[in-house]
Amino acid sequence: MGFIRSLTEGAINFRADVTGTPAAWDDYWYSPIGYSSASGVRVNADSAKRIATVLACVGVIGRNLGMMPIKIYTEAPDGSKRLVSNHPLYDVLYSRPNSQQTAFEFKQMMQGHVELRGNAYAKILPGPRGAVDQLIPMHPDRVRIERLANGKLRYLYNNPLTNETEKLMEEEVFHLRNFSDDGFTGQSTVAMAIDLFGVALAQQDYTARFLKNDARPPIVFEQNFPFKNKSQEDSFLDSWQKGHTAENRGKAGLLPNGITAKVLGVNPSDQQLLDARKFSRIEICSIFGVPPHLIGETEKTATYASVEQFNIMYAVHCILPRLVMWEQAIQRDLITNERYFAKFGMGALLRGDTASRFAAYKVAIENGWMCQDEVRLLEDLNPIPNGAGKKFWRPVNWAPLDQVTTPAPTPQGDLPDDTDTEDPSDDNTAGDGTQGKEDPKTIQARLQLLANSAADRCVRKEVAGLRKLTSRGFDSYQIEEFYTEQLEFVGTVLALESDALSVLRQEYFQRASELCQTLGEGGSAATAAYIDNLAVRESLRLSKFAVEGVAA
Repeated sequence: MGFIRSLTEGAINFRADVTGTPAAWDDYWYSPIGYSSASGVRVNADSAKRIATVLACVGVIGRNLGMMPIKIYTEAPDGSKRLVSNHPLYDVLYSRPNSQQTAFEFKQMMQGHVELRGNAYAKILPGPRGAVDQLIPMHPDRVRIERLANGKLRYLYNNPLTNETEKLMEEEVFHLRNFSDDGFTGQSTVAMAIDLFGVALAQQDYTARFLKNDARPPIVFEQNFPFKNKSQEDSFLDSWQKGHTAENRGKAGLLPNGITAKVLGVNPSDQQLLDARKFSRIEICSIFGVPPHLIGETEKTATYASVEQFNIMYAVHCILPRLVMWEQAIQRDLITNERYFAKFGMGALLRGDTASRFAAYKVAIENGWMCQDEVRLLEDLNPIPNGAGKKFWRPVNWAPLDQVTTPAPTPQGDLPDDTDTEDPSDDNTAGDGTQGKEDPKTIQARLQLLANSAADRCVRKEVAGLRKLTSRGFDSYQIEEFYTEQLEFVGTVLALESDALSVLRQEYFQRASELCQTLGEGGSAATAAYIDNLAVRESLRLSKFAVEGVAA
């Protein structure tokens, strides 16, 4: 009964996932390739590219995203970001993701897969550049996703080179997703807007057939007397067809007595075909989030005065969400240390005209929140020699607000000899006339509370980074690199001196060695237990070390 019920339920239910593999009972296997639209035209990702608007939208998005560089940064304790050009992943994302493609080609292709098929996949290969040495694209039509019992994802890839199915775990795949219903498989824009693309293709095909027929509607012939036989009828039709097609198009024709010609169908101008196709173009642009003027549809959209604002809207509402998708996918799939993050540079896309840029630079320099070298860097110019461009300027007639409302104090040397220069606020005398001093235990308790909070922050970062490294597997080089960065972070947060840093460095390298040994002998389970124990005991030990300079 269970088998029969499963067949019945599968036969009467629709597929929720418009990008997954169809079930055995689905009509997909007995129909032409593609999704059936209400217009009767079957549409898939490849046939949708026949629509000029789809090709233009996907092209402009892919080119703009491909031209923007991806760089690796790290966040300093003060909240600023610093470029990390020596990171192993920097060269992979910035210039050469694999041995065949440039970064522009890789990003453009992956984004095209997302737009038309809902998913983009790349196999992660380790090598000389680190755990992520190459990103090898995999065609979405050859990839199927399974969710295992433990919640992990497994990717089944039909490799066209070997014609074998490769099984890849989620740690081995870089995955970009479009809008998703199930959380792990993106949905195809073509499949979600199937009727819109079907109508556009039907209009395009009709126009092509109409032009092929000399841009004239079909005609029929009426006769007052019947042909003697079928042969005469076919001979007349063939003669007419040959005399008015190909090189004979436009020639006059002569109808025999008793035969009249009548036009069938509606004239395309009466159907408002051009207006309908224009409306389809605007609708397709709205689906992809591309302003119509970027694909040549300029009527009643952008003007010369407003085109810059339209370009900013395009950058913010169309390109920026896709960049965030890329950045967060890179953080999830490619970067093991949470201290680092990837960031696209949108400067080229957001640059205004020359007059507007220079006016903004002038305000920034005059108000002191940009220096001249920073402005020159944005304009692809070299810094001013001898560091002269690194100075920050401000008008000399400006002053801090507190100096405007309160007069500046008189210098100490100008006071009369009998003037009492002692600050009453420095008097630490108690109300009973005795000299009051704060209890050392109270001071120690306050310092300990501050150290506890800072130590918790350091330990949370260490534990999170170790767990992420363990999920992927690490070697001695990676764990030592991690603890080198962790030591720098802890030293800044806890304000440790050089002697304390030397002691902590020895402890960290000893811990790195223990982790490598634990992973090699006990595997990820033993390593996870080690990290859990570390999360429990390390915070108290580190806070005491920060205050007293000794291990707990």
